[in-house]
Amino acid sequence: MTASAGPALQRLYDDFGDRVRFLALYVREAHPGDRYVQPRDMQTKTDQARAYAERDGIRWPVAVDDIGGTLHRQLDDKPDAAYIVGTDGRVLFRSLWANEHERLRAALESVAAGEQRPVGQSEAKGRALLRGTGTMWQTLSAAGPVALRDVARQAPPMWLSARVADLARPLPPLARGAVGTALPMVGMMGMMGAALFWRRRRR
Repeated sequence: MTASAGPALQRLYDDFGDRVRFLALYVREAHPGDRYVQPRDMQTKTDQARAYAERDGIRWPVAVDDIGGTLHRQLDDKPDAAYIVGTDGRVLFRSLWANEHERLRAALESVAAGEQRPVGQSEAKGRALLRGTGTMWQTLSAAGPVALRDVARQAPPMWLSARVADLARPLPPLARGAVGTALPMVGMMGMMGAALFWRRRRR
């Protein structure tokens, strides 16, 4: 989800960075592997936050939550939420996923224009999850073989969708995610249809 949010956040920073302060909070590894482990000490966590900033070309400050994830747990249990906070410290907007950039842009426009009251929230999941699926294989591959193996064991349909989506590059993440989700479903429906066809013929 974080990787799929990166390019859109860069565009938002280009458009609003002179009026709104951006801050990323490194919380944890959603898909730990050989190269990026789940941090157990602050040095590892800080090093991996730096690696994230370099990998995604983050041009704004990256803060690092403590090992227990105190701030993260107070905000949201999802690893990639986005918040807009007013100058008085009140949350003006929350998005369940930072890659849901269309709604984030609309909220930023209101706040950048001087709005200092709550402007809503977004809990949309459809496009956000498709975008995440579109970049999942790259992210798992970057984390290392353990991450790929863990997802294949724990969530085979997700692993398959991510693999198919990756084959659809260079389409954008949303389109790749749609391909990765649709093709395995069509294939499964086709197999079920074939099985029913042969069962009826045997009767």
